[in-house]
Amino acid sequence: MQSVIKSKPNMKFTHSIPSASPSLWGRAGVGLLLILSACITEFEIKNMDEVEGILVVEGIITDDESVITLSRSKGLSFRDNPFDLSPYRVTDAKVYIECDDGAQWDATNQNSGEYAIQNGKLDPERQYRLKIICEEHEYQSEYASPMPTPDIDSVFWIKSDKAQPVMIHLATHAPDDMVQYYRWTYSEEWEIRPKHEADDLGVCGVCNTFLGRRDIVCPNCGYELKRLPYYCWKKVASKEMLLGSSEKTENGRVTEKIAEIKATDIRLEIMYRIDVRQHAISKRAHDYFSNIKKNARQTGELFAHVPSEIKGNIVCTTNPGLTVIGYVDVSTVANKRMYISYLDNAFEWAMSYCKIITNYEILSVYRGIVPPEHTYVRGQGYVYNACVDCTYEGATKYIPDDWPETY
Repeated sequence: MQSVIKSKPNMKFTHSIPSASPSLWGRAGVGLLLILSACITEFEIKNMDEVEGILVVEGIITDDESVITLSRSKGLSFRDNPFDLSPYRVTDAKVYIECDDGAQWDATNQNSGEYAIQNGKLDPERQYRLKIICEEHEYQSEYASPMPTPDIDSVFWIKSDKAQPVMIHLATHAPDDMVQYYRWTYSEEWEIRPKHEADDLGVCGVCNTFLGRRDIVCPNCGYELKRLPYYCWKKVASKEMLLGSSEKTENGRVTEKIAEIKATDIRLEIMYRIDVRQHAISKRAHDYFSNIKKNARQTGELFAHVPSEIKGNIVCTTNPGLTVIGYVDVSTVANKRMYISYLDNAFEWAMSYCKIITNYEILSVYRGIVPPEHTYVRGQGYVYNACVDCTYEGATKYIPDDWPETY
């Protein structure tokens, strides 16, 4: 068995707890939380309440920039598309962070249910809370001092065999057990190159000057080229929010699997990187999210009910009887970045959807009609648009900061 392994000796692995990303959870509200399951603590379901239309608050008050998402919970059936949840976003609220010394930082409303707050570094000697004004009601979280988050020791990957997926793990620890509960999110970026070059890649259409692949302006005549790029990069936010605990580990050490990528995934073909964010959270926050997941597993329903005992730390001050879903902690943040290059041999080739459809096949098989979403490649035939246009599925031609050269 051939192995490609990057790890540390004597590591103990604990169970990862999957969840939804902040962006997805903000859009779907409690719905995406209820799709998840985990088994952390015993929880008995009582007094089930309908979740339709409840304000859902998600986010964390942290250093520099805090991002809060607001939505309304919505009961959906399994026939509905759980990712088409834009009607449930709350886009017209006023959101801000308040410090116990009277300082206040207002959010920038991005009209997507996300509210970004530039609050700077958190003062460990002060307390902070979130305040929301929405539809003539005011909501606020409890005041809390920032929890110090320990550094991430490492982010590493393991591939047990050639055809096996790449497992990305994180290792951390808190000296003297000062932190026992964690929450992680991450973002991913990867480089993309089209499988076939489009017709206009080699020469300027105005002065016929030979062009390099990264030229977007002709160096000879200054013509701004309207051509398909050869190099693209795509970035996505994680579709998971991970929770972890060092309660039952030695010396406060925690190792979690945070992502899994198939060996044939295009993300690994050239250059991939993952940026992980770690927050220390309170036991109350950990139990809150764990119990919601436990409830989803026990009820067996996606968007049905939520027990009234599952209470966060947010209340409606104008109507204390109004239910609110959400828990907003206050903590500093630790970051760690990891790359996987094509030189690491993590990627495995598979059958591509970029097969050329010849002119003969167009006539004989497709009866003269070019299949939708296909592009002509001179002298060869037709291919799927994404095979010649690396921006076709949401990537951009702009290189990310600090991106390493891969050729």
